[in-house]
Amino acid sequence: MFFSKFRVNDSETSRPGERAVWLRREEGSLTIFSLFIFVLILMISGMAVDMVRHEHERVALQNTLDTAVLAAGSLESGANSEAEMEAIVLDYVAKAGLDPNMVTVSPSIDGSRSRGVTATANFRMDTMFMGMMGIEELQGGAGGRAEESQQLVEIVLVLDVSGSMSRNGKIEALRPAAKDFVTEMIDRLGEDFVSISVVPYNHQVHVDDELRSRLNWQNELRTVASPLAHPGAIVNYNTHNAATRCARFRDEDFRITALSDGAVEGSAMFSGLSGRSLTPFNQYPGWADWCSDSYSQVLLYQNDETDLHDFIDTLRGQGWTSIDYGINWGVGILEDGFRPIVQDMVDNSLLDARMAGKPLSFNDPDVKKVIVLMTDGMNTDHLDLDDGFKSGPSRIWYSESLANGVEFDGFLVEMPANDANERWFVPGSPLSNADDGYLAAGSLPADAEQWDYHRLYERFRPQDVSDMFFDEDSAADNAHDNALIDTGSYGAADTRVRPICGEARAAGVDIYTIAFQAPSSSQTLLRDCADDVGRYFDVNGLDIASAFDAIAIDLTKLRLTQ
Repeated sequence: MFFSKFRVNDSETSRPGERAVWLRREEGSLTIFSLFIFVLILMISGMAVDMVRHEHERVALQNTLDTAVLAAGSLESGANSEAEMEAIVLDYVAKAGLDPNMVTVSPSIDGSRSRGVTATANFRMDTMFMGMMGIEELQGGAGGRAEESQQLVEIVLVLDVSGSMSRNGKIEALRPAAKDFVTEMIDRLGEDFVSISVVPYNHQVHVDDELRSRLNWQNELRTVASPLAHPGAIVNYNTHNAATRCARFRDEDFRITALSDGAVEGSAMFSGLSGRSLTPFNQYPGWADWCSDSYSQVLLYQNDETDLHDFIDTLRGQGWTSIDYGINWGVGILEDGFRPIVQDMVDNSLLDARMAGKPLSFNDPDVKKVIVLMTDGMNTDHLDLDDGFKSGPSRIWYSESLANGVEFDGFLVEMPANDANERWFVPGSPLSNADDGYLAAGSLPADAEQWDYHRLYERFRPQDVSDMFFDEDSAADNAHDNALIDTGSYGAADTRVRPICGEARAAGVDIYTIAFQAPSSSQTLLRDCADDVGRYFDVNGLDIASAFDAIAIDLTKLRLTQ
């Protein structure tokens, strides 16, 4: 506590023999202390005010520089020289009410599709209160850099074209949305820097003749152990059906990025399945096919806007759904093992010369690889033929002379368990049993030819084969009736999607997914495939265009680098 002391003069006030007396006065001591505290509080408050003013100016400067470098570093800025880029930055600074002289700009242009700009600034601010402590000014700085470089971008649109897409205007909404995405990518990235492939999928992914001929399908040439002693008997056969337009993949094929078709690695079994349905209304009804050319087919590595638009306009919804096959083909097309196929198509003028060398390797820093996966449904049946019915000789034969102009009168079925006088069953019309008959062993027409299973199932559906040809052989009837198998639908197919998505992301592929009015199970599946909440889009209505727009913006937006 503040106090004062006074000493009383000995000569005037003290008696002889008495000591001097010290007097203490404490009036006003609390007031002085309060003044001291007030001054201290004022100084601290003043320091806070000066610091807030300093931070406010620094943030304003930083925001201005960020905006300025984003504008100047954009490929769309219109600046054609480094001087013009610098002028853009300084103009932003001036319009923000700041002194351009305090800003240092370092622009750079590398070719026509790569540029960056750095801007730094130091500033001084006169203090209002900190001067009482001898601090007359505060200094600060801000800086930012933005760059946009044009990588080569390889995009695969994996689009659901199953039957459900044909309902409620979905396919009509998909087409313009996908076309707008194509236009945005080409306009913003430049056709020299982008390639777009389209993988339509339903219950399968279908390929055209040119791609089919370049795929190294798994195939074996086998010899029949005991062929029938007849000129038309099959002696050798190929396991691969050359007419097939789709592939069957095994579970292990979804754990590698390479398309498992023998042209690269893997053990995919390629098979075809189509057939004609028999009805009582028409002896020659329309095709009921599975892997034929009636479905939308893959389009590879294009950068021509018109060609891409025209192709997308042909997409139509039909068939079931195999999301796993769609994404597996999409990833395989981006893997560099697919390069020889693309190169051969370039060499034969089937693809633009600028597609040479694609796809680039996953680890190539000059390429960005993107998959956009869309579905409106969930995985359904994955049909295929049982291995015993995929290839090889069947018990069905055909004779033109026996047919005599009526197709179904020319079929014969070998019945090895029958007596010799009923060795060949002649089914006749599929609409009636009244004309069924038999031929004895040794009476097979000279022009009769044995059909293999490829030919048989290109002509008939499996259930029609059993009903028409094996009605008199219950064991064969049952076996052929069960020739059609499901190789993994619903949940089993879902378990294939996640590993191939994971392998692709690990290789550096950016996966965007769109659930287009999809059920909750598929929403979860697509969310897991993208593995990034910003790359998953849930479209509840028909506005699928907004999802494609958001993906286009994310792929082309300019980013601050510091």
